[in-house]
Amino acid sequence: MKEYYLEGEEKFGFFTASFYNLMAWRFIKKLYNYALEEMNDMKPSSILDLGAGPGRLSVMVSQKFPDAKFFAIDPSRYMVKAEQKNFAKANIKAQCQLGSSRDIPFGNNFDLIYTTLSFHHWQDRDNNIKYILSKLNTNGAFLIIEFMQEYYKSPVSQHRKHSISKQYAESLNFDGYERKINISGELISLKFRKIS
Repeated sequence: MKEYYLEGEEKFGFFTASFYNLMAWRFIKKLYNYALEEMNDMKPSSILDLGAGPGRLSVMVSQKFPDAKFFAIDPSRYMVKAEQKNFAKANIKAQCQLGSSRDIPFGNNFDLIYTTLSFHHWQDRDNNIKYILSKLNTNGAFLIIEFMQEYYKSPVSQHRKHSISKQYAESLNFDGYERKINISGELISLKFRKIS
């Protein structure tokens, strides 16, 4: 089986994926609601959740945009199985497959690609972003939602380890894409919109 993780990236096996599916979403509802708010100005007809985990936010996004074609990928086969179950339970049609920020298995481009709490794990972020941006339709958007490092003062905070800094976010610029950064408490979003 093809390996979608790079050396040093956090892997989700059977037990960690099961725990995440059952428990973690209860602690990050605020983040899910923030992600949905960041999509309010969009009307996508095709959506990709990149690093979808068990697909709980994916289900909420697909309910927000019921007419859009929905796709979800994750590098963990256990997360993909959880995605498929959660979509089936919600009676939503979506294509869920193994994939990563370096390997999107679908042959089409998207109006919206988003990732939540996945970006901080990526090893080669700049090249991954360039690859992802190449998968956007004109006027399409790539949305990144993470915890903001500056919010967490303790260097041993689990959230601080799983976050990105505002300074790093501000350093990301790509020709042909408009960048917008929003901050809400401990959360930060980066939105890249394809303008050419």
